[in-house]
Amino acid sequence: MADTQRFIIQHSVEDVISILESDPVKNDFMPGITAVQVMNRVSIAHLSIDRALKFLITEAGGEPANIHDLSHHYKELQQCDSMSADFLEESFQAAVRHYWHNPNAANMTHLRTLERYLGEAGSDRAYQDVRYWELTQSQDEILLRRAYLWLHIELLRGLGELLPAPGRPMTTVEHRVEWAVKEAICPVGDLAYSPGTPKEQAVRSYMEWLQGFKTTREALADAVQRGFDIDNDFIANLARKAQEALLESADPAVKYFAGTLDVLPRQPRDVIPSVQWLGPEKERNGAVITPGGTPLGHIVRGLDSLWYITPHQSGLVQVSAKAESQTDARCYLAALLTRPARVTVEGEDQSLRLVGEKHNLFQPNYDEINRRHEGKGDPKARTHTVTFWDKTHGIEINDNVRIGVWNGEIPGIANAFEGTVTEVAEHKVHLSGFSTLALEEKNDG
Repeated sequence: MADTQRFIIQHSVEDVISILESDPVKNDFMPGITAVQVMNRVSIAHLSIDRALKFLITEAGGEPANIHDLSHHYKELQQCDSMSADFLEESFQAAVRHYWHNPNAANMTHLRTLERYLGEAGSDRAYQDVRYWELTQSQDEILLRRAYLWLHIELLRGLGELLPAPGRPMTTVEHRVEWAVKEAICPVGDLAYSPGTPKEQAVRSYMEWLQGFKTTREALADAVQRGFDIDNDFIANLARKAQEALLESADPAVKYFAGTLDVLPRQPRDVIPSVQWLGPEKERNGAVITPGGTPLGHIVRGLDSLWYITPHQSGLVQVSAKAESQTDARCYLAALLTRPARVTVEGEDQSLRLVGEKHNLFQPNYDEINRRHEGKGDPKARTHTVTFWDKTHGIEINDNVRIGVWNGEIPGIANAFEGTVTEVAEHKVHLSGFSTLALEEKNDG
């Protein structure tokens, strides 16, 4: 009878995991709709964790309280089955690390231990609030920001490791993701070969490449960070296919891992723009701007402590990169949307920085274009606007200016604009002149 009960509880946990993974939360433009999805899923996860904990407590000779307080049940399990409780703590800590959470950050200290997490996100009151969220639609921070569905899922995974017959090896998210990566990066079909063929040498080179890393996760991360720029095309193609497969995984932990492989490395600190914080929460959502006040984009700190970057560009733009630090996020935008330039003013050279998209640093003055269409002004002259990093460029009206921007696409060739200054508006300068190409040395920046 006990074995039958264990099997049913085990199947129940696995069924809930399957439900949660087969229909993940889909972000909606209305935050309330997204919250409904999260609350519904947290509710069934909480109930499944509750049942499994009560079963383990009963199996160990305890008598679980007739409540839905996961923190209380976890303490009961610690008293009667400390080994199982310790493994759940291990699973929880592995999940916190996997999802890049920083337990020392503001509003994240409840992630320092499983007991603290369950005390805030798994109490009986939290369970009732989650079940009936639609009736109150509370924006309470503890309710919406403290219960993390992916951590609940990992607790279910941990319980799923404890429920089968004791004595078997138990794994955490780290082992599970490593195994998934190994399967993706070592596809049997692609690695099959006939002895003595060129394919054999390609496969051997591939295996040697993998052996250069401690784990397959490290190998794949290295390939992605290189932009799959690997001398061996066979290796590059298999690594690319592996990441694509992992991004489609139903397991949220595997999918998350694949999505964070392209986190930016440390960015050059040549110039660091400032940031204006938006909203009531300090250092979470900010607009990145130049000293002259030109917006470069937005940065938002996710619950995983990564910074998600949205550049200020023309067209439909979404998050384009992720960074570990706020400074790296700001410097990425500076590198993406500014360029060093060599500026000659009345014959004197200086190095300044322009702001704008790579191919749109000299923006046409559309008012002047309209005047030309009306038959006014010089039909050959072109009036453009140049945006400088700050206001200290020293350029004045009627100055003769030549600006060269080296983009590196054609060595030694610079995009240039020569003309006369018609207007200066702080960090913006209007020039009447002509675009050209010029031979230039690389800008000093």
